[in-house]
Amino acid sequence: MKKKTWIALGVISLVIIMISVSVYRQVFAKGPSVKTEEISQEEISSLLMIPGTVKLPEEQIVYATPDKGEIKDLLVKEGQTVKKGTVLAKLENAQLELEIEQNKLSIESANLKISQIEKKIEQLEDKEKTLSDQVGKKEAKKQLEPEFEQLDVEKELANIELKQTELQKDLIRKRQNDLEIKSTIAGIVLAAKKPGSSSIEAANEPIIHIGKLEGMTALGLLSEYDTLKVSGGQKVIIRSDAVPGKEWQGEITKTAILPEQNQANLQNGTQAVQYPVTVKISGDTKTLKPGFQVIMEIETDKKTAMVLPLDALFDDGDKPYVYLIKDGKAHKQNVKTGITSGKKIEILEGVSKGDQVIVNGPDNIKDGLEVTVK
Repeated sequence: MKKKTWIALGVISLVIIMISVSVYRQVFAKGPSVKTEEISQEEISSLLMIPGTVKLPEEQIVYATPDKGEIKDLLVKEGQTVKKGTVLAKLENAQLELEIEQNKLSIESANLKISQIEKKIEQLEDKEKTLSDQVGKKEAKKQLEPEFEQLDVEKELANIELKQTELQKDLIRKRQNDLEIKSTIAGIVLAAKKPGSSSIEAANEPIIHIGKLEGMTALGLLSEYDTLKVSGGQKVIIRSDAVPGKEWQGEITKTAILPEQNQANLQNGTQAVQYPVTVKISGDTKTLKPGFQVIMEIETDKKTAMVLPLDALFDDGDKPYVYLIKDGKAHKQNVKTGITSGKKIEILEGVSKGDQVIVNGPDNIKDGLEVTVK
């Protein structure tokens, strides 16, 4: 009985194995299923990607200036809209007040000295008239001439002294005007606070920061090679990790003629020359803030070309290639590629119109493998 049972189990196992082998052969006789796509002609553009920083189009930053004076009144607050020329803060300078008083006294003293000399001259002229009646006009003039010359010199020196004090008054008036800090632009007050007690803190932190939020820009750096590909008016796509899933359109407004000064980056022992490029950001920029780090995709080379999806391309380090479908089999075909645009790549040689190219093929694909087109 046991013998028959074992025989029956063996027969069943053999049948299962035969069925499995048959199914396996039927499945793989067809080969793996693949998706194909034909080469197409599309308008593409080469993208140059560079990092950048969001900047305000215009801004005014005011720092503490102990040499000019200390903050007496802060006249604006954060979030306030100001016009150009608005008085933002007033300073006080005790030393300057003392100089103003000293200057007033100097002017009064110079005017008094001139007045006294002019009286002496008048008195000498009266003396000359009296003396002329006694010794004659010519002799009187000769006798009093040294005194007249002395008084003329004293008056000239007093006038010079008065001019000097008046010049000092003009300089002091300019310093007085500096006691009023005015807005140089129209914008919004981004920060406004009196400096801290620490002199170091006061020197490093701005008292007032005004910015123009409309028309924010992004500033990046181009290599000497990339600057040849970039010019004003080129379109730019801007993205920021701080605002995932969001992108902004932009346009290049300025590329610097001269490289950035004080280069700190070194490549292969030589200084890396970089040129600033400015991009105007359009659209809703409320979520962007000055200082945000962004990636800028600059559209540099726009043209119509024959393209394939990047998923169709393979590269084992030798030459790029694709797989074409010929007689139900995958056929390896070397290709020459051009620029990459998004998820498309330009094909210059190797694929003709009408060829069926495998897209996103299986890992085990190889030249001559039988495949089934989906």
